[in-house]
This record gives sequence, C-alpha cells and structure tokens, in this order.
Amino acid sequence: MEDLSLASGFASASESDWLKLVENALEGKAFDVLRTPLYEGLTTEPLYTQRSGKPPVFGGRGWRVVQPLSQEPDEEAEALLLDFDDAPEAAQALKSLRSRELCFFLAPGASTADAAFALGAITNAGAVAVRGSAALDPVSTFALSGELPADRRAVFADHVDAAFFIKETFPSVVPFMASGYAWDAAGGSAVQELGFTLAAAVSYWRALAQGGMPVSQSHRSIAFSLAASADIFLTIAKFRALRLLWARALAAAAEHQQPDMLVLAQMSRRVLTACDPHMNLLRGTAAALGAAIGGADAIYVLPFDSVHGASSSFSRRLARNTGLILKHESQLWAVADAAAGSGYVEFLTDELAKRAWGFFREVEAQGGIIKALELGFVEQALSKTAGLRESAIARRKDKLTGVSAYPNMAERVSWTSHPRKSRSNSQALISDSALPPPGKGERFAALLEMAKNGSSLPELRLAARTVTEIFGSPLARKRDAEAFENLRQSADEALAAIGSRPPIFLAVLGTAGDYRARLNWVKNFFACGGIEVIVPDRSFSSVEELAAAFRQSPAPAVCLCSSDHIYGSMPGAAVALKKAGALAVYLAGSLSALNALAPADRTAIDRILYEGCNALALLREAQRVLRVRELSMDAQLRAAEDGFSAEGLNGGQFLEPFS
Repeated sequence: MEDLSLASGFASASESDWLKLVENALEGKAFDVLRTPLYEGLTTEPLYTQRSGKPPVFGGRGWRVVQPLSQEPDEEAEALLLDFDDAPEAAQALKSLRSRELCFFLAPGASTADAAFALGAITNAGAVAVRGSAALDPVSTFALSGELPADRRAVFADHVDAAFFIKETFPSVVPFMASGYAWDAAGGSAVQELGFTLAAAVSYWRALAQGGMPVSQSHRSIAFSLAASADIFLTIAKFRALRLLWARALAAAAEHQQPDMLVLAQMSRRVLTACDPHMNLLRGTAAALGAAIGGADAIYVLPFDSVHGASSSFSRRLARNTGLILKHESQLWAVADAAAGSGYVEFLTDELAKRAWGFFREVEAQGGIIKALELGFVEQALSKTAGLRESAIARRKDKLTGVSAYPNMAERVSWTSHPRKSRSNSQALISDSALPPPGKGERFAALLEMAKNGSSLPELRLAARTVTEIFGSPLARKRDAEAFENLRQSADEALAAIGSRPPIFLAVLGTAGDYRARLNWVKNFFACGGIEVIVPDRSFSSVEELAAAFRQSPAPAVCLCSSDHIYGSMPGAAVALKKAGALAVYLAGSLSALNALAPADRTAIDRILYEGCNALALLREAQRVLRVRELSMDAQLRAAEDGFSAEGLNGGQFLEPFS
C-alpha cells in the first residue's frame, strides 16, 4: 500500500495549466470573481497547494459530547452543560444525579454563586471524580450586561477567590473560562472573537498572579470556549489558531506551551433559525465537525428547536447523537489534527492567528479588556463587523436556507418565545448571610457551605451580590435570521387576520421561455417576506389584457416578470398597471432592463428586483404597501377582545416582533 499512487494514471499538471483552464471557463470575467472576502479582513483564493512540513497544532484525540442537563438526567452523558437561567429545572435535576464520575461545564457568564451551587450539589450527590470548568467569565458577563463592579480595583476579586478554592479542592475543575460567546453573539468576526477571548484570558491570568497564585500555575486555571459555526473550515482554523495564540501568550511570559489546555466548543446560537428549524440539524452537524477536526476537547450542539429557549427531549437527543455519530461511527477522533498540512486550513489558521494577535495588542493598548469595554472600543469594533454582516444578509449575499433562500411558505411556525429568566430576586432585596471578603478561597468556601446546607440558587446569588454601575450599553445578541423572520411573523399574523397571505400579482409577459427563470426567482424573493405571489394561469401579450387581469385580482401591487427584450416590446405596460390601481409596480430585472423601457413606463416603475439588491429593505417596504403590519396588529387586538391571545391561530402564539 505504501507504493500506491492514485495519481499515477494522470498526466502531471502545473498551476499555470490550471490557470489557463480557468481563464477559458471565466469567458472574459475577472479572476477576482473566484476570490471570497471574509469578515476577518482577508480574502480566500480558489486554489491552495499543500503546505508540507507544518507541525500539528494539537496532539490530543477525541472529545466529550456535551448535553444540557434537563429534567431527565442522562446517566450515560459524557459531559453536562449547566445553565440555570435557560433551564431552571437543571438545578433540581443536578441534585438527583448519582454518577460517581462527572464532567460538567457551567454556561457562559456563570457567577461564583452558580459555581458554588453546582459544586455543592455535586458534592452532596457523592461524586468522587469531578472534572470540567466552573466557567467563570466575568468579562463576558460585563459585556452582555453593560455593568461593571463599582470598585474597579477589585473587578475580579470574587472570581480569583473562587479560583483559589476550586483549584485546591477540585483540582480537575478549571475555574475560569475565557469565552467567545458574547463576541460571536454580537456579530463579531473570528478575529475579534479570538482577540477578545485572548484578552479576557490574559486579564484573568494577571488577576490570579496578582492575587498570589504562581504564574506557572495560574494559566492552568483558565479554560477556553469558542463558538462553532456552520462554516466548517473557518471553525477548524479558529480552534487551531486559539492554541497558537495561547502558546504565544505563554511564551511572552517565558512559560512552556500548554498542550492540555481545555477547549470547549459551543454551537453558535446566532446561526439558528426559527423558520425551517430542521435545517439547524445540518448547521449543528457542520459546527460539530469543524470543532472536532479543529481540536475541541468538548463539543455542545444546540437542539434544533431551541431558538426560543425551550427544546424537546427528542431534539436534545438528536443534538447529543450528532456528536456521538461523528465520534464513534465517523471515527473523527482517530487522527490528531487531521487538517494539518491542508493548504487552505493552514492559510486560514496562520492568518487568523496573526490578525487576532494584532487585534489583541490593540485591546491591550486600550489598557486591557476592561478599559476597552469602558471606552467603547469593544462595542464599536463589534458593531462595525455586525453592520457588514447584516448588510450581506439583507442583500442575500449570505443566504440563510429556509429563511432568505428557499423559504417554505406552507410551514407552520410557532413564534412562542421563552425569554431568559432574570437573575433578580424580587422577594428578597437584602441577604441575611454575610460572606467574608474575597481572599484566597475564604469567601467561596462560605458560599459553598451555604449551598451544601440547602441554600437555593437565588439565595446564593443574593449573598454573593456586589454593587455594580452602568458603563455602557449591553452588547446586542441577535440571530442572523431575525430580521427576515420578523417579516415572516408579521405575514403569518396577517394570514390569521384575513385568511390569506398578503399578495403580489405577477405580470408574466411573453412565452414561458421568456419568464420561467425569473418567475421562480420572484416567487422565492417575496416568499422571504411571507408575501404570496399570484401567478395567472396565462401570460400576457397585450397591455389591455394585462391591466384587466390585474383589476380582477385581489393584489394591490404587481411585479413585471419576463426577459429584458420582452419588457421593451410592450410599451405602456407599467403605466397601464398604475392606472389600473397598482400601489406599487416592481420590475424583475437589471438596470439594463429598466433602460429598455419606454420613458413613461420607466417613471411608472417603483422598484427593481435583482440578485444582490437590498431584499430586506424592499420586503419591509412591500409589507408597508400591503398593510401587513396593520393586519397583524388587528389580529392581536381582535383576539384580545375575544378573550384569548390568538393562541392556536396559524399554529402559534402571536407575540411582539423580535427585538
């Protein structure tokens, strides 16, 4: 087998030979059309050659499949994610665990009270081997809340105190976790996620060292978590780049590389969709695949129906099985750093690491991550990237299958929302429990003792509460699909109000060969906004027939659909439609199609629809023309007058649009 060469039967070819073939295929188009710009500030090439001699980035093999703890604890779970806000029942389920060995991760943004509650319950359950991470990540908490401790001299004091105790009492539990969750949720790029995550990790490292923990030990008190997206190669490169970045940070402090650094992968919530939710299964599979090949030590795939916070036991099982199948059936664990040597992956890894290191230095130049938050540097950087991302989504350059591409108008979407629970406790504003001041574990030890003695999580949070002050706006957390799904929700509510979807009349001109391609495109375009296209049973070759057919339709607006030369051969069509009462006349075509029209028709056209136009803005405007929002609100008002909240209409409960 060592002598086997699969390419031996083919003639050798050079890159110049490939370029000649590409030039012929492009037929005069610029080579740049094959290059892809990324939000990370780099451009990918259409071809990469193998990079020989590149050492592997990591040597470990395999990962733990993480699943959320629910009302039905799974004793066979490899690792558990504890999120007491999204799943309050997890607190009770945790107490019922009887596993003698347990690996757990607290959710991003967990407090010292959450860690004490979890460790107290685990200890009371009799677990003898506990590993994982308490996931203390105050930087993410500050960024997402817009608040900082009033005493800036002790920003991490409680967390450092907890770290001393946890490392001493639970040596296999990593106290801190520098997470990329907040930066990804705000729409940041991979470079920004890596740079901010590294900056947070360094700030924890400094705080531990200043608190008295030796530098050689303090960096082992920090784990990492990154968002895994549906972009497989970018996810692979991001996780590999993280290890290079941490190794460089350690080298700057004259410390050896940490090959056993703990890295958790959590599927990006930003990529989930409420429409066509089963597409989330594919997104989860891609995320898990990228994280596994990228070297994550634990992988958490979100259930496909968890957009609104709730998920079924079936969807949680599918999410868990996604990782199990990739691990045990696809055998992805069998090779360490399987992507090493791949030209594209190595290019992405190197570029992400280089750019993220430069970005990290920019954060440090601000005075560190806390100062960067206070000065607005973090929000400004993320907002800029999020704006670029939103523009690409609005123009459907970044297509969201089932939402902005190939939407299913017959789908019954439930818009019921399950908001994240608040950490506040309205029944008790003052705690009777006095904890000692932060030190080297004394405060957390007292908190843990309260937990072991039966104190509830709200009581622990209240006891550990510190005074904070507002420094800025909380970072936005928005899914990519929300803007388009807002339109779908309004259209669904209008459907419940009047029994039909808001309609657009399609003026098909010429023969089927002239309009067929654009007909399907137009139908999908308006379907992204929940608008139904009325397609007549015949095409039109005269202006009079077209105007008469439109008058008989229930649609208040119309879209001309055909090939460019047909538009020019039917002068007066747009004018006749306006005279027939069309509130808006759309034209499916390019600017050249508009120029082919007679001058009077040109002025009668309201909007041009083409691939790359701002679809989101056009669909919002179309809904205003069709009074979709008014009908939507009318449905809710009439339901309220009848004594119910429109539950059951169209299969869902009608709520306020997404923020």
